[in-house]
Amino acid sequence: MPDNAANELSGQWSNPGDILSLLLLIGGDIVQKAIAQLVGYTIRPFGKNGMSIGIAPVAFSFGWVGYGFTNLLSIIGEKSLMPPADGVALLVNCSNAFSRVNQSWALGRLLRDHEASHEVDATDPLSGQLPSTSPQGRAESIRIDIFELGVPSKPSLDLVWWLGWVTIGTQIGIAIPPWVVNGNWGVMLVVLCGNFLALLTTALPQWRQEKWAGRTLESDKVTCLTRGNGHLNIMVFLGRKGSWDFETLATGSSTARPETPVISLILTLLWTCLLISVSGLKEHAWYLVGIGGIGMLQNIYAAGTARDPSTANFHLTEFSPMPTIIGKRQTFNDDPDPNVDLVDTMAGVSKYSEWIQSIDSQMKGEEAPVTQFLDSVDWNYGIPDWLKPLAADKNRIANVHGALMELEKWVPTAGLAMLQIYFPSHLRYQDGCIRNNVHKKFWRRAYHTARLRKKVVHQRRRVERSRQLGGEKGQKSSSPSQVDV
Repeated sequence: MPDNAANELSGQWSNPGDILSLLLLIGGDIVQKAIAQLVGYTIRPFGKNGMSIGIAPVAFSFGWVGYGFTNLLSIIGEKSLMPPADGVALLVNCSNAFSRVNQSWALGRLLRDHEASHEVDATDPLSGQLPSTSPQGRAESIRIDIFELGVPSKPSLDLVWWLGWVTIGTQIGIAIPPWVVNGNWGVMLVVLCGNFLALLTTALPQWRQEKWAGRTLESDKVTCLTRGNGHLNIMVFLGRKGSWDFETLATGSSTARPETPVISLILTLLWTCLLISVSGLKEHAWYLVGIGGIGMLQNIYAAGTARDPSTANFHLTEFSPMPTIIGKRQTFNDDPDPNVDLVDTMAGVSKYSEWIQSIDSQMKGEEAPVTQFLDSVDWNYGIPDWLKPLAADKNRIANVHGALMELEKWVPTAGLAMLQIYFPSHLRYQDGCIRNNVHKKFWRRAYHTARLRKKVVHQRRRVERSRQLGGEKGQKSSSPSQVDV
């Protein structure tokens, strides 16, 4: 018996053919997430007007056969290919404070990767010390990052994407020695067929349809993405015409394509045939174990690593006037009186109406205003003291309330909307929901002047985009032609 056991173990480790077919059934969920990460890039081999073909380099690995069966069940039942979103997140429309639970894989990964690369230090400061000088840490209570949304074009290609092709090439290289040296072409056949079936699976159009199951905007819209009350990160997106409508994208709903179940059934049958073929290979099994192993490592890396938003076709630019607002945990002196004169507050921003009218009169009938007029615009014209940002002294931004107040100063209605998430009430001022008088004063004024201030920011962005458009036209007209060069 001991000799038999030793012989069996020796034979298994020298050529583990029996276990190889079992390995091919392990890790289907990893394969699905790897596809979700890499899918989206397309090519048109038959010209600009030809059919687009999706390419996602997810290497053949142990989990592909198991994923084939799981995918067939999902497409017949839920009629969905994409995995569910990572974690719970809220997408908030800042125009009306309406929030919805995010169902989009792409938006969930956007927030997850942002949180991983922009950590918030929640360490308590020492008593009596400002967070910035505390040896215990920055003591941040919330971090708000503001981005401008660009127009979607194509997903960017990064190291993760190219590493998939390197892995596929390496697998083919590993399969060469048993074919050339020993004349065993079975390993090469499995590798080529496995990667070919993988490419066919990722080329299904429904992948791209589900990943970006949303519309583009017809006008400006501000949205926020966060995990909600008790979490420390908020992403604010300033959308414009042509950019993604994150509110529709967050629903994650799309109509299943009629051909997807039939194609998935055919692919599952082909994966089963490949599994049977692998079970019949009795020699050089370690080559297949190595090929499947490096494929699995590539799948794990692609499924879990953080990537730039542009790889998911989210082209973000930092909001240059105030890209980041950080509220720090600290004490402050409260205002003894919560009352404000709302008539006086409205009068304090009445000059905004004159400013809007002057902008309209200057821009009327013009695609791009003249540079002299744009340079003469005073964006801080008539701004009252309570609306002046604390950018010069960021250590004065105290706690979550202070950060939301700063957000409201830079992006009207965004702070009001997020106030409903972190201090729930309604899209109107409620005295009982706010404790400190200094906060009561600010939010009373903010609620009372929100509509007018929002118009101001909308006009400002309109003018700035017109300036950029005029600058681009000027550069094109002044640049030399190809012939002159």
